[in-house]
Amino acid sequence: MDKITRFDDKCIIVKISIGVYNRNCPYEATRRCWRANLNRARMADYVLGIIDRKVICVIKIRSCDYVKDQFCNKEKFHCKNDFGTDIELCKIRKRIVFEGDEKKYDKKYLNKYLPVEYLPTINPVRYTY
Repeated sequence: MDKITRFDDKCIIVKISIGVYNRNCPYEATRRCWRANLNRARMADYVLGIIDRKVICVIKIRSCDYVKDQFCNKEKFHCKNDFGTDIELCKIRKRIVFEGDEKKYDKKYLNKYLPVEYLPTINPVRYTY
């Protein structure tokens, strides 16, 4: 079992529910509607989506911001249907959405296991910095 021994980058770790992962692609499940500190999130280099300690998605962050009105009806439907997330509620609660490039061949983090001390506990978002 390959483990991550240290983080050379500023990473945000997000815990994805297995139900959401099975219904949609890991990229979408990793980037959407997280309750996190925006200023702190803007300092991050990567978002790591995890299931059961294993990193299943790595996104190199280009930008992040609060959920806005720019979601089209199709996007709203997919959020509600695939993620059980109401975009309107995400806007009110100031949830964060990440934009970036999925690193499908990342060797540093992808398909590796997190050390126990970096696992998100109560909040599904954890920072490595």
